Amino acid sequence: MKITASFAKQFEWETLQSEKLRAAILAGYAIFTFIYILSISLFLNHNHTLIDQLPLPEALLIFLAILFTYEIITNRVLDHRLKKLSKSIHPHFKYFTALVELTLITIMLYLYAVSFKKSSLLSDVILVSLYYLIVFLSSFYLDKFISLVTGALAAIAYTILHLMEQQKVPDSSAMEELVNSKYFIYATGILLFLAGVASAFMANQLKKSIMRSVELVEDENKLFNLFSRQISKEIATELLDKDGKVPSSLKFVSVMFIDIRDFTVYAETQTPENLVAFQNAFFGIIIDIINKYHGIVNQFLGDGCMITFGAPIEIENPPRNAIKAALEIKQTLDATIEKGELHPFNIGIGIHCGKAVTGNIGTNLKSEYSITGGVVILAARIEQFNKQLHSQILLSREAFEYANMPELKPELATEANLKGWSHPVELYKLA
Repeated sequence: MKITASFAKQFEWETLQSEKLRAAILAGYAIFTFIYILSISLFLNHNHTLIDQLPLPEALLIFLAILFTYEIITNRVLDHRLKKLSKSIHPHFKYFTALVELTLITIMLYLYAVSFKKSSLLSDVILVSLYYLIVFLSSFYLDKFISLVTGALAAIAYTILHLMEQQKVPDSSAMEELVNSKYFIYATGILLFLAGVASAFMANQLKKSIMRSVELVEDENKLFNLFSRQISKEIATELLDKDGKVPSSLKFVSVMFIDIRDFTVYAETQTPENLVAFQNAFFGIIIDIINKYHGIVNQFLGDGCMITFGAPIEIENPPRNAIKAALEIKQTLDATIEKGELHPFNIGIGIHCGKAVTGNIGTNLKSEYSITGGVVILAARIEQFNKQLHSQILLSREAFEYANMPELKPELATEANLKGWSHPVELYKLA
């Protein structure tokens, strides 16, 4: 998969969100444990025997306060970076954070177990549980390497410190002897490393899942933007909601064909750059107006296009929308030409309505939304008949009557014998 700038930015946002959540969890654990230890101390305050056996671990409380403060600062830094993604956070920031957390716990274990010789079941359980928590939460970095290294470092630090402590703790209780036995120490070290392996697996799976999600969102945005250049955003949304698969059905639609007169002659005298600029300006006007009246541009034909009203999204009166769009297109083009923004030219527009087969046509390899049926063929024939009448907008009697627009005063141009039609077709001229 090609990593685009927008993909990278979105993935970085997801990663920062995970790191921010991780810091918040660790901060929550630190403050909860801090309050828990104080609560136990207060609860046992009236029992002097227990207090002597379980003295208040001031150093552990200071450590938890430092850890809480560090994680809160980390959380704020990440939150600030999330709000200003224009500048990426340093790629080694996550490594630095993981190293600081492991170092804090290791120093605390060393002070308790080796230097102060004040190791207790309470301090050991809390500090070792922090090792496990940090190892598992390293998966939030979405980097399997960090998880593996975190697990390995935690295992090594725990094992070395407790082996150093093993021979220096006299008169241990049965529980303390179990905790300090070399077999228990080795087993715990192995479990910490395996926790790192499990965390690395989780990090890798989370990363793949997020990348797939971000890729799907980016592809959907690209598809939406592509659709939106030709159809209204409402229609684009409808198509995307159906995964672009619109089942075939018979719908009442109005079809419009637009053609630029003498376009071939004009194209022969223009450079490719001028020709493309003209087409972009022309079709830009067409698309804006068609979107306004909830139509869809089915095909660009080089010197014209085919437009449908009423499918895939049904509208109340397709012919009325088509007629209003045609009149506004002519008015806008005339005004643009008068301003000198486009060279002078004429157009031909043909409008008809009726039942048409709509839906996706094709195979799994190539499929497109299509409108087929006699209404399409007749609309194309009506547009072509503009040349004979030297008109610009022609519509069938069916379209005029169904539109029900009393304000229109079209003239009955002719009863035309159109190619492929067994009976004459009444045509009304609007311009």
